[in-house]
Amino acid sequence: MNMKETITLTPQDREEYLWNQDALHFGHPLTPLFASYMIPAMTEGTRISMGRLKAPFRQFIGKVHDGYFYQAVVPAPGDPETLQREHQEALKDLFHDQHQRMMRIVEERLLPLHQELDTMAKGPISAPSAIAALHRIQEIYQVFWATHFEIVVPRMAAGFAFEEIFTKAFPNRPPTDAYLLLLGTMNRSLESDRALWNLAQEAKQMPSVYAAFSEDDMVGALHTSNEGVRFLHRLDALLQVYGWRTVHSHEFIHEAWVENPAYALSVIKTYLTEDFDFDQHWDQVVTTRIQRVNEAVGAIADPALREQFIAIHENALNAWPIDEDHHFYIDAMLPAKARQVMLRIGELLVNQHQLAGRDDLFFLYQDELINLLNHTGPADLPHLIHSRREQYQIQLTKTPVPQFGTPPDAEPDLLMVRVFGGGSPSLEGATREVRGFAASPGRYVGPVRIVHGPEEFFKVKPGDVLVCRTTAPSWTGLFATVGAVITETGGILSHAATVAREYGIPCVVGTRTATHVFSDGDRVCVDGAEGTATVDD
Repeated sequence: MNMKETITLTPQDREEYLWNQDALHFGHPLTPLFASYMIPAMTEGTRISMGRLKAPFRQFIGKVHDGYFYQAVVPAPGDPETLQREHQEALKDLFHDQHQRMMRIVEERLLPLHQELDTMAKGPISAPSAIAALHRIQEIYQVFWATHFEIVVPRMAAGFAFEEIFTKAFPNRPPTDAYLLLLGTMNRSLESDRALWNLAQEAKQMPSVYAAFSEDDMVGALHTSNEGVRFLHRLDALLQVYGWRTVHSHEFIHEAWVENPAYALSVIKTYLTEDFDFDQHWDQVVTTRIQRVNEAVGAIADPALREQFIAIHENALNAWPIDEDHHFYIDAMLPAKARQVMLRIGELLVNQHQLAGRDDLFFLYQDELINLLNHTGPADLPHLIHSRREQYQIQLTKTPVPQFGTPPDAEPDLLMVRVFGGGSPSLEGATREVRGFAASPGRYVGPVRIVHGPEEFFKVKPGDVLVCRTTAPSWTGLFATVGAVITETGGILSHAATVAREYGIPCVVGTRTATHVFSDGDRVCVDGAEGTATVDD
């Protein structure tokens, strides 16, 4: 069976499992080459990691339908209650010092593989070495995705444990309040935001640099002055550390920030138009969190419950940066670095007159690409690539079917609801109002700005209400300037919800329809505590 058949959702698959389109992480269609790596790696990686964690389900299975990613959860054989107890027992030893454990794994297991990808991208390339690289990247992908769930599942469990003890201590408060006590922990995304904000402060002190940000071609304008050239060198050094992110983290086809400074410059430009002090804001977030924790602990009369609350909170607080940090090293950096190798292979095939452009290879499945390197590629290759490019453009305009199969009668899993959302009580028939999950408290009234991707960041003005399908770490620079955030996907532990709480702005997630209900310029009232957004007439 070829790769395309292996990873494509079949009628038999639909009968066997319930398949959900993961719009939170894959709200875009996948190119054939990326799907060839991501889907087998996640499918096998979850089998490995869930086995290690004795999880009550065996693995996730990924498949593609009409370009979009779908996943099914395969339950583990055995008694569910016994499996859950064994899982909790396996997690117990992992609750302490989770972030330190993750960084050891990163340094000992993941960074050497990143360095290996760097070596592949910079070294000499030939057909045999390219084929070897394609196979090796598949092995690397599997290691990363087994590691991914080995890291994130205990982190999520620590959060749920704290939410549970918080609800026990304060049964009349909403669960979202628990997560306000986990704010103010630095992570790689916030480090990136701070670094870009610092560059913006430098730009304000350099007239020629500051003036360049008013030009359409910011990079070209910066090259016209010595100050601007030095500023670009500073930016390049920053991007060598933080620039391994793309428009969509899970894909090869999009250029990384490190390849094109325009993405980072657009974020810096937003800081130039807003009187925002990152360090002052951050100090306030940490101070407020400490105050809230002390008040919560002081309000618990039962000494045993108070002691338990403190211990579980400490574990969750230590684990909390893992959400953004694992994304930095795995979800974003892995495809961005693998892309550099793929581009070298594309250049080889262009030089050998087998491809018209180096990015044509993204529209081939892995086995087709290997066959091409062996000079046994698909017949009528130019027509095949042209056809798949056209199909991809059509898929970009589609709204994928959200689900295939029959939902089980059981209550939805807590993790699925908290991260992915699903089942949010949308206000059907109300064309000027949406309801989702209350993700970050507060009320705000401001103009809507619908953003479909980082290429539209330029549209966002200070005080806008950001409305989008989903967000990713590459979006976090916007959170310092917008007044509120509304997403169509996700739950209270999704990226948008977590970052909105860090920046102290109202957020409603999982609305399902916000980008269709609202239009640019609509003035809306966002209530992050109630989970609603309404046009303010």
